[in-house]
Amino acid sequence: MSPSESAVYERGDALDELELSTENDALPDHRLVERSDVYEFTEDEHWAWLMSIMEDGAELNQHLGDLLDRVYACDPSFYSLRGRKRLHALLDELNEARSYVQAYERDVEELTYVFAKTGQIENTAADGAELTLSSVKTTYDRAYDLCLYKLDRMSNGWITASNFLISIIMLVVTILFWMEFR
Repeated sequence: MSPSESAVYERGDALDELELSTENDALPDHRLVERSDVYEFTEDEHWAWLMSIMEDGAELNQHLGDLLDRVYACDPSFYSLRGRKRLHALLDELNEARSYVQAYERDVEELTYVFAKTGQIENTAADGAELTLSSVKTTYDRAYDLCLYKLDRMSNGWITASNFLISIIMLVVTILFWMEFR
């Protein structure tokens, strides 16, 4: 992962992008379960929060899509140690991306909860963010499963090769044994 992409998405990013001046701007950590200032938002601020969270979700989904493309492109032979290392590096990136997906999921849940609790905006307005979350999760799951599948396939290739080698050795030993006692 390049240094510019150190954190694709962190908890509270969508709220930070709103740049709203509230009394709770001094909060150093947005990883709180609940921010009290979100209940005092106007309807326009709620819509801006929804749009911001959906844009962030689209960016996260694009990042995960790029990872998925890199996993698809990585198709090494079973005996390639460099290919195995590339797949493990991609798996490490996917494990890191899991925290981004979880942070985004918590933000969408918070948005949905606030919309339901305040009643300023219909609960169905958060469906767009939930659809984006669903897309993000699907992309992540596909990339992770494909990476694990390719690593498993490489392991199966080694098992097949070693079984073939053992069969050849057994055949040679059988032929030599047969020739000895003939």
